[in-house]
Amino acid sequence: MNNRMSLVEFECEGHRFALPLASVRRAIPSAQPAPLPGATENVLGVLNLGAEIAIVINFHRRVGLPFSEMGVSQQLLLIDIPGACLGLVVDRVTGVKVCEVDDGPGIPGQFAADVCVSTIVRVKDGLCIICDPEKFLRDDEKLLINEAIAQHIHAAH
Repeated sequence: MNNRMSLVEFECEGHRFALPLASVRRAIPSAQPAPLPGATENVLGVLNLGAEIAIVINFHRRVGLPFSEMGVSQQLLLIDIPGACLGLVVDRVTGVKVCEVDDGPGIPGQFAADVCVSTIVRVKDGLCIICDPEKFLRDDEKLLINEAIAQHIHAAH
C-alpha cells in the first residue's frame, strides 16, 4: 500500500531520518538548554521559546547513535507532540520532501528495537528512516519530565 507523505528530512551521524511535516514547527540553530534535574538521560534540558518551554531531546541517543555534546553546527528541530513541544538535536536538516511510503525494506538492526522508528522509505539516493514523533517519549519518561518541570517551576518561585 503506497501513501504520499510530506516529510522533513534530517541527518544524524550520516544516517537519514525524517518526520511527518505536520508535526514539525521549524528548525533553529542549536542553543544550550537549561538543565532539567530529575529528567531522563535522553533529555538534555529545556529551552525557553517565549510563550512556552521546549523539552530538548538527544535524538542521537534516542535512536542508538553516538553523541558527545551539542555543537554549534547542529540544529534543533522543533516538533509538536500531544501536550508538549520537543526540540530534537540533529546534525543537519536537509529539507522537505514528498515521498511514497510503502511497506519498504526492513528496519536496520541498530534501529529495529526502537519504538520511535516507524518505517523506511527509498529515496533517489538511498534510504530514509521515518520516525513517529508521538513515540519519542515513553509514558514513564513523560511522567519524570512533568515532575522535573514542576519541581523546576516550584523552585523558581
